[in-house]
Amino acid sequence: MSRRHPDRPSRARDAAASTVAGAGGVVFGPGGKVLLLRHGSGHWVFPKGHVEQGETQLQAALREVAEEAGVRARCDHPKRTWTTYYRNPRGVHRLITWYRCEAEDTSTNVTEEAFVAGGFYPPAEAFELLTHRTDRDLLRRVLNEGERSA
Repeated sequence: MSRRHPDRPSRARDAAASTVAGAGGVVFGPGGKVLLLRHGSGHWVFPKGHVEQGETQLQAALREVAEEAGVRARCDHPKRTWTTYYRNPRGVHRLITWYRCEAEDTSTNVTEEAFVAGGFYPPAEAFELLTHRTDRDLLRRVLNEGERSA
């Protein structure tokens, strides 16, 4: 049996204390195409980012979509959310709240310097492009929820 040193906090408590909240959008355009961004590192992801002080998670998600992809979007069901949890390459734990969004325009204008490309892709292609399993699982969950509510 292992014993924890009484003066040393648990890893779980350390992670919870250093978790940074964020928000993002799984944005759908015409024909059910999905908005993806290609990071300069080559990774394909959904737009997301931190929640600024005084901002709701939904406001942050819509702002990040606009800032990173140049796409105006709306969320018709703001109480329907999904979450992902991961540790980024810098070791920061991130808890992201995701919203299913609808694009109000589909002309992407990637202005965030971390990204080199962006666009709307059919879901089958999006599954192939998305780098992280967590994002593929998220897309699957969002699509399944959409089918159930249709």
